[in-house]
Amino acid sequence: MDNTLRFIGTVRSPVRDRKQMPPLGAPAAVELFEPFAPALLRLEKHSHMWVLAWLMARPERDVLQVTPRGVPPDAPDALHGVFAVRSPARPNPIGLTSARLLRVEGLTLHFDRLDFLDGTPVLDLKPYFAARDLIFSARNTPIGRPKTPDSLRESLLDQALRFSPLKHPDLALAVRIIEHYRLEVAAWKEPERWRIAAPLHRPHLIDALMGIARVSLSQGLRLLSEDRITLQETAEYLPLAAGMSFDECLAAPAAELFQFNPGPR
Repeated sequence: MDNTLRFIGTVRSPVRDRKQMPPLGAPAAVELFEPFAPALLRLEKHSHMWVLAWLMARPERDVLQVTPRGVPPDAPDALHGVFAVRSPARPNPIGLTSARLLRVEGLTLHFDRLDFLDGTPVLDLKPYFAARDLIFSARNTPIGRPKTPDSLRESLLDQALRFSPLKHPDLALAVRIIEHYRLEVAAWKEPERWRIAAPLHRPHLIDALMGIARVSLSQGLRLLSEDRITLQETAEYLPLAAGMSFDECLAAPAAELFQFNPGPR
């Protein structure tokens, strides 16, 4: 049995310091080594790829429990086994991330974002299969909290666009509503199970809410005939925005987007 690892390429990223890496990664590329060029045949069939890399400068291969980013170290449930988190400290420092393949130029593969530092050795590339890899019903108990409101918005937007890639104003509105609820009502926390009611006549908003909260008609989603959104049966949002673009909805003050009514509904 051959246990030798062979690096197939190198990450090229503008980020060279781990502390400077955005939570969702940064635009980056993989430069493939010449001997592996034949392996790119028919790669254009796939829009997204799994990228496996060997994480650099990680001496903590014997560290088996860590406190995840965003969790207070003195919290009673702060400590997690490394198999329960995505920490770079692990027995074998293998990183795994999915990314959208933007284009291929010779031996250079450009991706929308990777969370690997510049110079990270790449172990393998595998296609993301929608029929196999997508698990919409998957659940995770939330770990930690976003560092800033901006990072929360970026994460919510990423989740919405992964489910429905059309940049419709109602998708942005859904992001802003969930953002407001998390920050102003739920003290930054994400509910383990969402209960959402949304207007039937706004399909883009519904799509975004499904992508962010992973609700469905049999799992937490209820459709309404009136133009309002309720979250967890404790908060009501009445849309106000009309005629705004996608970018305008993302940037506008909350008071211009919706009327918020707290309390049971």
